Amino acid sequence: MIQDVDATLKELLVRMVPLDAAAIDVRFEVPNKEWSATVTRPTVNLFLYDVRENLELRSNERFLTRRNDRSGSEARAPVRMDFCYMITAWTTDVADEHQLLGRVLTTLLRFPVLPADVLKGTLTAQPLPLRGWIAQPERTPSPWDFWGNVEHRMKASLNFVLTVALQPFADGDVELATSSTVKVRQIN
Repeated sequence: MIQDVDATLKELLVRMVPLDAAAIDVRFEVPNKEWSATVTRPTVNLFLYDVRENLELRSNERFLTRRNDRSGSEARAPVRMDFCYMITAWTTDVADEHQLLGRVLTTLLRFPVLPADVLKGTLTAQPLPLRGWIAQPERTPSPWDFWGNVEHRMKASLNFVLTVALQPFADGDVELATSSTVKVRQIN
């Protein structure tokens, strides 16, 4: 499922930035010193550093679907998960990195809800729209902590959070309550 999130984001960037797939790589690696030493072409890297439930969107609702007059199925609301990415651009020239990162930023700002035609795998059947937040201060980790933990020099980056609805619960069959109307009449 996470691979579908990655594939969707790659499709969005390749199609909408657009990134020349022959000239620019899109990768999903830990941006540490060892990895950056292997980068030989301009690269946009989306490092997934955190996955957690979005508690603001948590819902305990249940949805009932009636099949006939006596039975139906009950489904719980999906769990909303935030996938947090640190996006960086890697080239031999800082000006090129900034230009590439700026193109990615502009594209992600244009699509706060991901378009259906870029969704891949299990994300094509999402019950709710995939919503993205780019460069939101309250959702951004400390750059000093982030780059210190991946043991690399600090560089320009974008924080991107994509909220995905997951349905880990199976629908349950339920018997529906039935009612009858009885009319009582008094006889004199």
